[in-house]
Amino acid sequence: MGLAMRGFSVLVVGRREHLLAETASTSPLIEYLVADITTASGQDLLVHRAQQASVIHALVNNAGTLLPVGPLKDNSTSAWHESMKINLDAALILPQKLYPQLINKRVLNISSGAAYHAFKGWAAYCVSKAALSMLTRCWQLEVDEVAFASVLPGIVDTDMQAMARVGDQMDTAQVEFYRQLKESSRLVSASTVAAFLIWLLVDVDTSTYTSKEWNIYDTQHHSAWLKPPHQVIHWDC
Repeated sequence: MGLAMRGFSVLVVGRREHLLAETASTSPLIEYLVADITTASGQDLLVHRAQQASVIHALVNNAGTLLPVGPLKDNSTSAWHESMKINLDAALILPQKLYPQLINKRVLNISSGAAYHAFKGWAAYCVSKAALSMLTRCWQLEVDEVAFASVLPGIVDTDMQAMARVGDQMDTAQVEFYRQLKESSRLVSASTVAAFLIWLLVDVDTSTYTSKEWNIYDTQHHSAWLKPPHQVIHWDC
């Protein structure tokens, strides 16, 4: 919605049509595509739709899953691979397939603090997000004509975070920590994260955009984009 308010056409992609349609209904500049980007057919659908656009300003790789949650010794191979396909593979495959249209444009990969902190029961998520951050760095090393960056959006008030607060396969202290963040209103709102991402995609110059992995809790950039009613409350682990 924020990008549409700035005058950009937006294509949202996912598997659940009712949620996509709900998002698209908020602006005539937002369209949606029902596609599973973990499959070749879904990727081809997205590429075909993107090729119909006169220009692509940016690609945001936001697909993610916390599953499978549980001990590593019990993770099935199929569930592990599905996690990697959702959290990691699209960030390789989609820029490859869309590369000609992304020249002189931007790719933003949504990583996580879990890329740098191991959590009990979250091995697939932690490993895939760590790999995503490294994949971004490798893209940056190898190409100059497409601007890649990754971002840590913080602990966001989403359905995934709700799942984390009831995880019976997780460390009890971690579950309680998330519950306390929710109860004390210290989770980052989705609209605040959106404001941060829009600033990165639209307002930051290219050399700055690619200069580091962005962390929403880093106060050095807050003055540039963090305006009321948005707030980011840091916490001590």
